[in-house]
Amino acid sequence: MKLPVFELVEGTVELLRQNKAQLEMMASQLEEIFAVVFEDGSESLVTITSRVKSEDSLREKILRKSLYKRHAYPQGIYQNLSDLIGLRVECRFLEDERRLFQRLQDQFTAQAEDGYSYCPGNHEVRLDLREPQPQSQNNGFSIYRIDGLYGELDDCVRFELQIKAMVHVFWTEVEHEIIYKNNSYMLMDSFMKELLSLAYANLSLVDNQIYMIYRQTKSQSEPVQNYVQAGAIRALFAKAISDTFYHKMRQSLGFTVNFRHSCDILSRYLLEKQGRERGMEPVSVQALMDRVNKVMSLEIDFEEPLLLEKPFRTRDPFENILAEHLLSQMNSDYEWNIFFRMLFVLEPGNNAEDFAELLRVVRARLSDAELYAPIFEAWPEREAEGFRQYTLIVAAHQLAADGDVRIIYENALEQVRENIRREIRELAKGEPPKGRVPLRLWAPEE
Repeated sequence: MKLPVFELVEGTVELLRQNKAQLEMMASQLEEIFAVVFEDGSESLVTITSRVKSEDSLREKILRKSLYKRHAYPQGIYQNLSDLIGLRVECRFLEDERRLFQRLQDQFTAQAEDGYSYCPGNHEVRLDLREPQPQSQNNGFSIYRIDGLYGELDDCVRFELQIKAMVHVFWTEVEHEIIYKNNSYMLMDSFMKELLSLAYANLSLVDNQIYMIYRQTKSQSEPVQNYVQAGAIRALFAKAISDTFYHKMRQSLGFTVNFRHSCDILSRYLLEKQGRERGMEPVSVQALMDRVNKVMSLEIDFEEPLLLEKPFRTRDPFENILAEHLLSQMNSDYEWNIFFRMLFVLEPGNNAEDFAELLRVVRARLSDAELYAPIFEAWPEREAEGFRQYTLIVAAHQLAADGDVRIIYENALEQVRENIRREIRELAKGEPPKGRVPLRLWAPEE
């Protein structure tokens, strides 16, 4: 039995497989069409290349972009993929990118009812020229990226057109291999991003700097036992978790997705949990590393649904509210599924015990005495305790309403703690409220 998400993934891949020959033919036709479109700009043009999305790339994109949340059927994902066909127009210099985009605007002057533009007399190739260009990417750099449609209005295929100078082509290949495809946990991640940005801004030194970045990235991907850095136990443990599950996921699925944030929270959670259990004794990092190393010998099926050995029961409202949401997402949201799969494998208890302990830890983070001290000092104990319980219920509802796996990331829990601290300080200035008080402790946009 597989998780529903993988049935959706494989159904979409099957559609791609069935239409592969037609897509490859259309990709070649698009190359010829745009060669004519850019004929007058041939001095700037280097080449036009195309590709049809591969099966592994499609699987990875569906999970990485959570496309399974937007569409219930394979046809929905397939028909709405913006880059089933990718078309890349390569030019010499950065300034040539602007010139070639201007050429598109000069050629695609007619507009269809859906807002897409086309060359007068040819409705088959349509481009969405409404978006400002160049667009800003997640890495902060700019790119000329245009969505397109090819075919008749009622039976068309989506494609993506990119215009790239040679330096952008080179940079994209390096970034794709080193960063985009490297989902294993990297220490000093912010440093690496700064170094990449510096290399991009100083293209005269790009060859030397990219080589330095590549060597650094390769060394970061070595087993954690060979990388020692004082004062970084939590980061080292997170990297050990990441390295291990990175390899296990690749063995099981053939590709990986980014789960570095989950490794962060699991590292903190397991270290703090062991610290509580050992009391005054020092935390045994070696014991935790041994636990991670044992995972390498296990068979882990990343497509198998997760189950609890017994129903979750508690009298605490906060834990009940959050548990209801997490249980509903455990096998429907793959990011949650990966998080709990790693947790259940790493923890020695059964799944139900591990699940309950996680909820207790999250509750403890948001209910400790320091946060609520102002109202306990200013109000009668009964009213203060009642308001603490009310605050926890509000926090649970707001976190569940967001629903994304990030609600248990360290920065999210710290943000909720800070919001609780702010609200409590303000309320402690007055009398205990008689009714419900609107509290904004977490919101999706945060």
